[in-house]
Amino acid sequence: MIGHFGRGGSERQAFLLARELRRRRLNVEVWALTHSSEYAKEFEAAGIPTRALEFSIPIEGNSRVSRAIKWPRRLSSIARQLKRAEVDVLLPFTTWPNVVAGLTHRFAGVRVCIWGERHCGGERLPVHERIAVRMTRRFVANSSAGVEFLARELRVRRPRISLVPNGVEQPQGRAGSEWRMKLGLTASQPLVVKVANVNSRKGHATLLRAWRVLQENWTGAERPFLALAGLFLEDEVYAECMRLIRDGNLSSTVRFLGSVSGVSSLIEECDLAVLCSWTEGMPNGVLECMAAGKAVIASDLPGVRDALPPDAATLAPAGDFNAFAQLMLDLLRDPAERRRQGDANRLRVRDEFSIERMADRYLGVIRQEWDGSFFSDRPATARHEAQA
Repeated sequence: MIGHFGRGGSERQAFLLARELRRRRLNVEVWALTHSSEYAKEFEAAGIPTRALEFSIPIEGNSRVSRAIKWPRRLSSIARQLKRAEVDVLLPFTTWPNVVAGLTHRFAGVRVCIWGERHCGGERLPVHERIAVRMTRRFVANSSAGVEFLARELRVRRPRISLVPNGVEQPQGRAGSEWRMKLGLTASQPLVVKVANVNSRKGHATLLRAWRVLQENWTGAERPFLALAGLFLEDEVYAECMRLIRDGNLSSTVRFLGSVSGVSSLIEECDLAVLCSWTEGMPNGVLECMAAGKAVIASDLPGVRDALPPDAATLAPAGDFNAFAQLMLDLLRDPAERRRQGDANRLRVRDEFSIERMADRYLGVIRQEWDGSFFSDRPATARHEAQA
């Protein structure tokens, strides 16, 4: 269960996990609380059935009486749909799905519900969150920061929490020069990429301030170019970014690309990846660039440190645009160091963050909650017939 079918890190993780479990011949669907979108077609194309529940998220500005009436009705609708579908295992990702699943799964007869902590408190629903936590037995976090958030902020006992890091696909060969041509770049012009949706947590303003410092101190013949891939989720954040680009005369060296299908081809062509978030669980934008063998500069956050190898972690304090600018200048001027870090990053992803390993860990947690019969050694088709 995800919040929506927009392109984002959590949605991508749901896609990868569901596809791997389907490959193992398990009966898996992905449901979104709210509307469907173009991204749902990629799930369907991979053989993953989808459903949009059209759950209307209560608005905090509404009266307390209105929320008190609408919440139970909406949750009852979700519980009925879960019950009709005879859902056995429910894996919600992110805050709203975690809360909705926690509040409904027992009434729907769901046998196993595992809370999926990914935002580390980036979004909170204090009252309903506390109730949902009490109604949930098992919890998974994708980073050490998520484990600490669950234990310290939500008061979950540590034996009930499992750490399951994200999985990432290995790139399928070297891409051509399509993106450089699209952006009007030469083969040797430095290209820096950031893969993150545009919202207040992802620090785009910090990066643009750093980019202005970088441009003012650049001495090379060809100026570096910054490509920003991700959905525009918060209009006010995007407006601030446009102001920074205008005030810093950066329009010739910065491009917002919006949602990018097949972002791996863009990553393959870049020289350096950057992520300057204020908060993160375990960021896909870092793992995907690591898998492509790219050096990564990122905010010094626990989830980022979980991802990067210690000897190739180039980190700056969140919000420190001068530090980010200096790190970008240093690495763009040092191709050998970029290659060294990129090679270390690629090996780290191969050894620690495969999709298969993520699926194994999830199944291990599910088995602990199940009696073992559903995941026995019988053929998958026979299991499904017996379950039906």
